[in-house]
Amino acid sequence: MVTSFKLSGFTCPACGAIFEARTVTSITHQGQDSDFLPHYIGENPLPYFLVQCPECRYCGYPEDYANEISPDKKVSPAFIKKILSLPLSKKLPDEPLKFLLAGKIYEETKRNPYHIGNLYLRGSWCCRLIENRKAEIELQQLSVKFLRLAVEKSTISNPDNLPVVTYLVGELYRRLEDRNAAREWFGAVEEVIIDPEQQWILELTQKQAELNEHFIN
Repeated sequence: MVTSFKLSGFTCPACGAIFEARTVTSITHQGQDSDFLPHYIGENPLPYFLVQCPECRYCGYPEDYANEISPDKKVSPAFIKKILSLPLSKKLPDEPLKFLLAGKIYEETKRNPYHIGNLYLRGSWCCRLIENRKAEIELQQLSVKFLRLAVEKSTISNPDNLPVVTYLVGELYRRLEDRNAAREWFGAVEEVIIDPEQQWILELTQKQAELNEHFIN
């Protein structure tokens, strides 16, 4: 099985436009990078995890288009234009730009930092797939900021995810060549593991921590 899609109808919560967009129905991947970028089989589904309004360019997950979204979770087309005018927005290709837009909208509407960090992380993956390292770094910097905040403010609802996110913060710092911060976060992983079945994340942490000490990026 490879990536498959369907067409779904949406009403934009920002400008009210009605449109259809491709959404992902199934994916297959084999292996992943050390920051969990999956190696997809078939068409890359990453850009289609988000839905973008063709009129005002609002961007979010399909559930962000639900009719019952509260007013405090909405933004205006003017806000979206402001984000599109940012220097980083102007430099980004279309696919990672969708994740930047969604991340900034989530920031504005005060969503969980864990979800904000994940949006920026996926944007950085898009940059890696097109070999745009400079843009990848900028989105990794945003991702690590919010994933770190999620750990420090305990906004990760599933306790099993805490060791994984703690590791991920360390791994992003390693990729950003901040070796001291990477060492600190890798060292904290063992302290937050509560499930013996999560031995895999400890083994991965030890492997990446060794690369960090030997200056291998």
